[in-house]
Amino acid sequence: MTVCLFGSYTTAEGYPVNRVLRDGLRQAGVTVIECRAEVWGRFVHELFARATLGRLLKTAGRMLAGLISLSTKYARAPAHDWVLIGYPGYVDIILARWLIGRRRRIVLISFISLSDTAVSDRGEAKQGSLTARVLRWLDRTAFRAADIVLVDTDQHGDHYAELFDIDRQRFVRSFVGEDDGQFQVRPLPARIPDQPLRVLFFGTYVPLHGIDTIIDAAIELQDEEIDFTLIGSGGQLNELQNRAHRSRARIRFISDWQSTAQLCEHISSAHVCLGVFGTTQKAARVIPYKVFDALAVGRPVITRDSPAIREMLTDGETALLCPAGDALALASAIRRLQADPALAARLSDSGHAVFVAQGSPAAIGRHLLAQLEDAA
Repeated sequence: MTVCLFGSYTTAEGYPVNRVLRDGLRQAGVTVIECRAEVWGRFVHELFARATLGRLLKTAGRMLAGLISLSTKYARAPAHDWVLIGYPGYVDIILARWLIGRRRRIVLISFISLSDTAVSDRGEAKQGSLTARVLRWLDRTAFRAADIVLVDTDQHGDHYAELFDIDRQRFVRSFVGEDDGQFQVRPLPARIPDQPLRVLFFGTYVPLHGIDTIIDAAIELQDEEIDFTLIGSGGQLNELQNRAHRSRARIRFISDWQSTAQLCEHISSAHVCLGVFGTTQKAARVIPYKVFDALAVGRPVITRDSPAIREMLTDGETALLCPAGDALALASAIRRLQADPALAARLSDSGHAVFVAQGSPAAIGRHLLAQLEDAA
């Protein structure tokens, strides 16, 4: 089978999904040809979070040039069976469908809804506003143009099918996974007597992540030998830093951008990694990158319980799951791992095994290949 990976998709650090699918398909024996134009630069989401008229116009210019380049490159592409539109491909898929018609089937790597993210998750656009309506139209148009839409969880598949009135069968789950060439498994750090348990969180300070719950749990544990490191920036950072500084919580904040290599080192030195604890509806539908990152390196994970997380992990067997927004439950789970190093070691091993079986590029590539063969 030959697949054409098409679009202005990003290959930047922090956005592994396209690389994982590309490399995974190749490991599964698929020939992957790439037809790509650079448009987005280093940070895709930053453009939308800090959008100005000048930046948007500049991006629109790059997008127009990119679409022209893609049309030329695709005309020269070798024969192939499927077209895979890389993330973010909401405009690329419209071009691809126009170029291809119905001669070949198209898969869209989606994983997020632009309107759902901007309105419900980040509050960057008001419900019913012109921006929200345009983003909703773009979502629906992109999803309808694809023969298959890859979503990161079945929960998202259910949600998008209902939200945009699209056949549920069009949405196929493909975990986001992680690049196991970068995030390599490492032994769990030894627990030295009288040394603190090291707890790590990394991510942006948006409501989905529920970092206020982590801060409250750290305050609850401030008199115990447990150190927290929080890596990230944006959103609620200043407010939460101030709350932490008013307490005696043992929290170190790192707001500088961290490269993948630096992030891997932070994960490797941690005894426990935290997922998300937000109470938003989207938080119940995702398995975030940070969970795959920690499992890939072999670190015990504590994250919020949800229907989505249970698509991959089991409480007490491959991770510890807490009620959303419950700081006391999170503190209790951290204490449990502090008191029971053997449990931490079991979660480390079993969590990594789940990653290899379901979240590694090889596993994701095999799964997608099977889906394409079934559809064909």
